[in-house]
Amino acid sequence: MLTFLRYLAAAPLLVASIIGVPTTYHVLSSYLFRRRVRDGEFDFAGEFWKSFTDNAVGWPMLLAVVLFVVFWWMTTAWPKIALVPSVPTAFGGAILGLIDGWENAATAITAPFVAFGLAWLAARIVSWPVTDDVRRSAVEIAVGLRGGGRLRVQSRRLLLDKLPPAVHHMSPIGRVAIRFDRISVVEAGVVHTPAQWRLANTSELTLMPGQVLRVIGGGQEWLLPVDDATALRQLVVERAQVRAVPDPRPPMESGRWFHAKMLWELADQEPPSRNTQTVNHGNRWAALIISALTTPMALFSVSRIFTHGWNYLIGLFFFGLIAWIATHVWVRQGIVYKLTEENPVSPMTADPDPRHQPVTGWSSSPVVLGQTSDL
Repeated sequence: MLTFLRYLAAAPLLVASIIGVPTTYHVLSSYLFRRRVRDGEFDFAGEFWKSFTDNAVGWPMLLAVVLFVVFWWMTTAWPKIALVPSVPTAFGGAILGLIDGWENAATAITAPFVAFGLAWLAARIVSWPVTDDVRRSAVEIAVGLRGGGRLRVQSRRLLLDKLPPAVHHMSPIGRVAIRFDRISVVEAGVVHTPAQWRLANTSELTLMPGQVLRVIGGGQEWLLPVDDATALRQLVVERAQVRAVPDPRPPMESGRWFHAKMLWELADQEPPSRNTQTVNHGNRWAALIISALTTPMALFSVSRIFTHGWNYLIGLFFFGLIAWIATHVWVRQGIVYKLTEENPVSPMTADPDPRHQPVTGWSSSPVVLGQTSDL
């Protein structure tokens, strides 16, 4: 119930970021134009409703609403979703500002920053502070790591992202994850001397003296430098106990294991030279952008078939085919990357022994969870 109230409090900010910002710019742009040409009295209400029928404003807003409905729990994605209608607005407004003056350009460029900030604030309202109801809910909690990197406590798994570049240039992923049903041990500890800790995707975390959270599961072992390891341990333990759901892996002969098997072969291999470039997932996100651009065009063609003639069938088939291919590529690659993130080591690999000392100067107090096998 308290989580619902948080969403209720955040809703006005989300509406303002996704709908309010682009429509407000549309109304303001029309007002500035009317003022410049001195074209009679300005109808604010009429221009507001007109903005919803403007394809340059209406379709991106509709897409952003759909994305929010899909990713309602992923608070780190909310600010990015808010940019979907605001960035096209800023781009078009900046060009229009060359004609209509600096006021139009300035308001257009400001729009994405305002939308991003409102969505970020909404995410903070929903996810912080971390109370009992938040710990047991599906709401994503993002925790920064000392020295770089981020832990995202998601609905069904722990995800590490924003990691340093993988040491091996052949590493196919820049993130690693452990599902809650595969976690076997969570420990809050302390590291007294500096150390390096290599993750399964060959990224390395720098452990400076201070609190560290140790997580073992799915054949992986993480040492995460955080500011409050005890509170984070409580969050992980409670959410794992409530939200752990077994997720059977596909057969080992499945083509989905292509990237994962390539990563397994890198285990214990030292590259001839250390990589300094982040993993490029550009092809997948390019497919999403293409899908986002062509899907509205296909839907627009559908709406025009019944009012402007069957010639729009050509647009429907052309843009619909591109949208379907791009969406298929994005979904397919997403499945492959997710499987690789959650299995950066072979499923046949046993969990590391929690009794061994992971690095010099380590001390801990353990909390042990039951582990569910999905093989």
